[in-house]
Amino acid sequence: MAPAYDLVVFGATGYTGERVAASIDALAKAGTWRLKWAVGGRSRAKLDALCAKRGLAPTGVVVADTDDAASLKAMASSSRVVMNCTGPYRFYGEPVVAACVAAGADYVDLCGEPEFIDRMQLKFGVPAVLAGVLVVHACAFDSVPADVGCLFTALQFAPPARCAHAMMYHTADWPAGVKGAAGHATTFFAAVHGFANVGATRRQRKELLAALEARVPGSTKEAPTVGPKLKVATGPTWVAKLAKYAFRFPGADVAVVRTSQRTLHSLGGSLAADGGKDGTKQFLLPQYGAAFCVTSTMSAWMVAATGALFNFLAARAWGRSLLLRFPQTLSAGAFSHEGPSEEMLAKSTFRTVFFGAGYSDGGAAGGAFDRRVTCSVSGPEPGYIATALMFGAMARTLLDDRAGLGLKGGVFTPGALVGSGGAPAIRRLVERLGAVGVKFTVDEES
Repeated sequence: MAPAYDLVVFGATGYTGERVAASIDALAKAGTWRLKWAVGGRSRAKLDALCAKRGLAPTGVVVADTDDAASLKAMASSSRVVMNCTGPYRFYGEPVVAACVAAGADYVDLCGEPEFIDRMQLKFGVPAVLAGVLVVHACAFDSVPADVGCLFTALQFAPPARCAHAMMYHTADWPAGVKGAAGHATTFFAAVHGFANVGATRRQRKELLAALEARVPGSTKEAPTVGPKLKVATGPTWVAKLAKYAFRFPGADVAVVRTSQRTLHSLGGSLAADGGKDGTKQFLLPQYGAAFCVTSTMSAWMVAATGALFNFLAARAWGRSLLLRFPQTLSAGAFSHEGPSEEMLAKSTFRTVFFGAGYSDGGAAGGAFDRRVTCSVSGPEPGYIATALMFGAMARTLLDDRAGLGLKGGVFTPGALVGSGGAPAIRRLVERLGAVGVKFTVDEES
């Protein structure tokens, strides 16, 4: 029997899930995306209230709970794709992944937690392949702009050119004088728990790499690189081209991009920028660095002080307790239980900039770079509005482009998923994101 739905938005009554459901509903009503979809969560009353509040018209409503494996499997069996919005994923994600693998449904989430991504690769990498299920993590801001933006930048170096460095800077424009935090406390909590378990995450990463190497010898080797080593300063560092101060980005972007690059390198062979075989795949794999920016000197000092306080507290059990109890105070107002106000969401924007550098003849790469490209990814408020748009675009890639990716199943990050289909798949996703307001552009070439 065919599944009743093309996709289910699970966790639809949460802060982010509500916006994801509204975004899918808008595309369906506009006729931009013809699909059968459902909202899912543990309370039918809350799901019905959400639909009434937002004026949503899903095809159906699915009741499921992360503490009820049977309900999760029934939900997964009812849909081709499950969009999981329930975080922190380290606590609530695994039962949903397990249900999807067991039921044969593809899975996407918003996870920016390296520990969870590695754990799912370790536990479900082989079962997902055997079940023919695609599990895709980090389908949100900030990892979609980072991961797909890195590939997009590399594609601007048409063979025989070669992109050696892709240095990324996240920037955002938050409206002055508007009430509401930039982010919801759930995101802050995930960061606290991630910092507390950094040692366990490193040990698990070693276990994962050993398992991957035992499965396919050579699959964990770093892709070959060219040019000098890309170094990213801790910051604050003044970036003249952006007229902003930059700090090394503390989020999951570097881990996600490296995971994608490792996966693409392990697949063997690749599609070149023109869609033909080139056998090297190196154009996909520049050295990558990640930073975020603030505009004023005062903001730079505030970020430095807040970061130092967070690191000090998160390293101690009593400090983590304080961080979890007082997210708004101890994040200098950046996160709160209420999250951003509607005005904050409506008036905020983001721009992620890539400075690509490399060689016009990749076969003779060496010495000073002779080709440079500046690319950017931009859109509305990043954490919730743009995230919902990115999440929907990644789910649509699974529904509409799956056959062209050449993947039977497995656990992936965004760049690994679309990169497996080469330049055509990357460009399709870029066009799909552009159609909903997340624009990829080439700003400057030299």
